[in-house]
Amino acid sequence: MDIRQIISRVQEIEIRSKLLSNQEFAGEYKTAFKGRGMQFSEVRQYSYGDDVRHIDWNVSARMQNPYIKLFQEEREQTLFFLVDISSSVLTSIAETDRKERIAEMVAALAFSANKNRDKVGLLLFDTEVRMVLPPVSGYQQIIQMIKNILQAESVQNKGTDFDEAIRYFKRIYKKNAIVFLISDFINDNYENAVKLLSAGNDLIGVAVKDPLDDMLPDIGLVQIKDAETDAVTWIDTSSSIYKKWYRQTSVLRNERFKKAFDKARASTILISDRDNYIQKLKMFFHQRAKMR
Repeated sequence: MDIRQIISRVQEIEIRSKLLSNQEFAGEYKTAFKGRGMQFSEVRQYSYGDDVRHIDWNVSARMQNPYIKLFQEEREQTLFFLVDISSSVLTSIAETDRKERIAEMVAALAFSANKNRDKVGLLLFDTEVRMVLPPVSGYQQIIQMIKNILQAESVQNKGTDFDEAIRYFKRIYKKNAIVFLISDFINDNYENAVKLLSAGNDLIGVAVKDPLDDMLPDIGLVQIKDAETDAVTWIDTSSSIYKKWYRQTSVLRNERFKKAFDKARASTILISDRDNYIQKLKMFFHQRAKMR
């Protein structure tokens, strides 16, 4: 993809994601991700009905009248996206380009965060960390994030190392953040990494799924190639035994994904390439709002 194509696609995603942020996620983001606490704002004279627990006794003694402390929500937060760019994630049979879909989803959330003056950051990884954008606020940061996702290239015969990516993230970012971990979670070994990442962070795991992950079409004997290892094998898609095994494997993988995040007290969103991801995110926001 040349630079003109990149610029054109960045502009298209910017327009779409801004509209989504304005029309679909207006108010949803702020409700779902409230500030992390309350900070002192000012004092004012006590009025009937005020909470006596907030009386500032030192000021009251000096002024010879009761005064109370006023607090406001600590609103500024950081939204960090950790995106798996291994071959299995960037490969899909769906009509929508997987990179473009992830870029648009990230951009829509980032523009929502930007409205609340929150900072946004990005980390791309496979078996190692490929790129990091430290969190800052502003329009140009989001445009750069879109561009980096679109330009991401999976490395042949590379899988996913969650441990390496999350250890790296914890080294470079010591504060608390809202973290979206985006992957297909085909790799089995991520439970400990998820637990580490959830410590001190509001973690959301987003599993992006190919429709073929759940069910193969009945097209007889076919040759398939592993997107990450290039290993080639033959399978009989018409075999009832194979179909049953394939479906059970998919169910177990989805259950393992949810269980790992539940144990870490983190949230999950599962999105197939044929799903309306906007509705999935809105549903997620509504569920979180009810829990708050």
